Amino acid sequence: MTIEELYTHLENDDFKDQETGNIFFPAYMYMYDAEKEYQVDKEILEIKERLYRPSNYLDVMVLDIYEEFINFLKQQSFAKSNKFDFYTNHEKLKPEAVHKSLDKDAYDPRFLKYLNDKIQAHLKIEDTFLRSYVFLKGFGNAFPHIRTSRFFNNFEKYVKGYKLIMFYPGSAKEYYSLFGLLKDENLYRAIKLINE
Repeated sequence: MTIEELYTHLENDDFKDQETGNIFFPAYMYMYDAEKEYQVDKEILEIKERLYRPSNYLDVMVLDIYEEFINFLKQQSFAKSNKFDFYTNHEKLKPEAVHKSLDKDAYDPRFLKYLNDKIQAHLKIEDTFLRSYVFLKGFGNAFPHIRTSRFFNNFEKYVKGYKLIMFYPGSAKEYYSLFGLLKDENLYRAIKLINE
């Protein structure tokens, strides 16, 4: 599926309907070649603008999970500072401890709630739209702390009232393969919109 085909798929009336597709967990993955990261990043914003037009009237929120994770850490008070600054100052002295802490923070219920609160606040502001998508990108930068399958497993309970489209720089067969090189985790049940 090319990026243009993805746009056509997203604007299709049947797919826009919240009652179609994977209704128990309305999450989808668009996989692409990691070498096209910059191009896909630009095209994500173009798709957002095109779907927003009066002919479609679809609300699209674009979130970068890596940036959101950093913002979350900056909001967490820790040791007379915040977690982001604390980790940055200690990563050279205690890399293993910082790595373990980041792995833990990535699935902290507070981080998941932070993401959900941000999405829900956006949906309330844009409540004149009949349909909404949330585009989630940045998983390549967030690796290895945020793993695709584990994130979906933990975030599943929050996905309501919109369809989640995740942009993944890699492939999937028996497991997710980030950048087509790294074994990420076992496959989860998000529907794959595979770029072939």
